[in-house]
Amino acid sequence: MINVLSSAIAQFINAVSSIAKNILENLNVSQYSMFQIAVDILLVAILFYWLIMLIRGTRAVNVILGVVVIVIVFAISRWLQLLALGWLLDRLLTVTLVALPVIFQQELRRGLEKLGRTKFFMAQEAKEIDFIRSEVIGTCFEMSKKKIGALIVFCGEVNLKEYIDTGILLSSRISKELLLSIFSTASPLHDGAVIIDENKIVAAGCVLPHSFKEEYSHRFGTRHKAALGLSETTDARIFVISEQRGTVSYVVDGHIEEDITPERAQTLLTEILTPKKRQGHGRKIANKLLNRHKTTHV
Repeated sequence: MINVLSSAIAQFINAVSSIAKNILENLNVSQYSMFQIAVDILLVAILFYWLIMLIRGTRAVNVILGVVVIVIVFAISRWLQLLALGWLLDRLLTVTLVALPVIFQQELRRGLEKLGRTKFFMAQEAKEIDFIRSEVIGTCFEMSKKKIGALIVFCGEVNLKEYIDTGILLSSRISKELLLSIFSTASPLHDGAVIIDENKIVAAGCVLPHSFKEEYSHRFGTRHKAALGLSETTDARIFVISEQRGTVSYVVDGHIEEDITPERAQTLLTEILTPKKRQGHGRKIANKLLNRHKTTHV
């Protein structure tokens, strides 16, 4: 067994040396200047950095790690000449590579959108964000006055498809009138949640998972528990309008901020809707603001 491992390690080292030698030979044979080579390497490094930042904190990382594991096991099977395992992994790896564009559909779409955000489009996007913020705030606090219960979910990086599929697909532009119609007690969708992604109402009447933490068992009703349950397993941000108290609450990361004001809602919506260059940093700021304004009364 030791001889087999030693032979596999030696083959791996020889393969790496051969690849490095071929790269150096190609660079020497080519007529590229040092400036061209430096620019080429810099652009490739920027591309890889952009890809890493794009998928950081998403479930795509786990998919990539799974593919890396398959590649490593496949390489080991080739070195050890394991025919059956090698044949099986060869087919599995081919299918996986073909399926990657489908698996990363959401990440690829968001990445292309980020590339298209020039100053001109950013100005137009700022107007759209201002309109959406005004419509959502107007909806929340009008329903608060009328004591109409509601759940408004804003998607984060985690895909909410499993919850979207429980509701009615809309893919509609956000408007106060539409939201009020959905949550009207006469509407068959009023008991579920509205899910918003990429500045559109994706679905309505969606069923969310409930939180079963003991500290929430007596303090909050069904809507608040549903919002807390979703926030405990995803990075979604949720606004909850209480039908009994007529208050507006904000839920994120398993924490609830009760009885927020229109000014506070405006700050939160600005943070939610404004594209962030650094998602992790934005989340830290969100948690600090939440802890600062969090209240304990029911």
